[in-house]
Amino acid sequence: MLDGKVAIVTGAGRGIGAAIARELAAAGASVVLAARSEDELEKVRGSIAGKALTVRTDVSRVEELERLASTAVRELGGVDILVNNAGVLPPAKQIYKVDLEEWERVMAVNVRAPWYLGNLVRKHMKERGGGAVVNMASTSGLHHDIGLGVYSVSKAAVVMLTNVQAKEWARDILRYLEEHGEKPNPLGMVGDPEDVARLVLYLVGDESRYMTGSVIRIDGGELL
Repeated sequence: MLDGKVAIVTGAGRGIGAAIARELAAAGASVVLAARSEDELEKVRGSIAGKALTVRTDVSRVEELERLASTAVRELGGVDILVNNAGVLPPAKQIYKVDLEEWERVMAVNVRAPWYLGNLVRKHMKERGGGAVVNMASTSGLHHDIGLGVYSVSKAAVVMLTNVQAKEWARDILRYLEEHGEKPNPLGMVGDPEDVARLVLYLVGDESRYMTGSVIRIDGGELL
């Protein structure tokens, strides 16, 4: 399904990031694994049967994000998929007790990193005819969790960042489709019944067992 695609996954050393990387690789993608721990990255790479590249990365440092993106392009030829999974959850405390250093650390990892890395790979995705960006937020970004104020603020920012990127970058997709003679709609493509059917298949299967009460739009970006 993803044969020939190149995916970057941050926070790929363990947990959700590692699971995402394995799923993408199993689907045929070449995966660039990014995290701070080289040992953890190597363990994940060892669990992947397909092509995987490790790049030790502290996403709070812009120069390391630049190195991550350039390495993916140099070694694998481009970027088609970006999963911004890396995040930091600070110790619980009231927001007025959060000092400036901690505030800036949380924002650097949870907000600035996905924004900046997205900007870095955008041009490479355009060169390959488009791509997909997944920014991992949290339910804390949708409501206030007591003691997690700074984290909630950062994840709310990730939700809005994703909305803004989707709306602005859709214009690039629109332009690409027009240049190739395809009839666009708000996203730049006409959905097929199978697009809805595949979502339904996911929702009724075991793969969606951790979902409930969700509202999912599948509208080509009409309500962005």
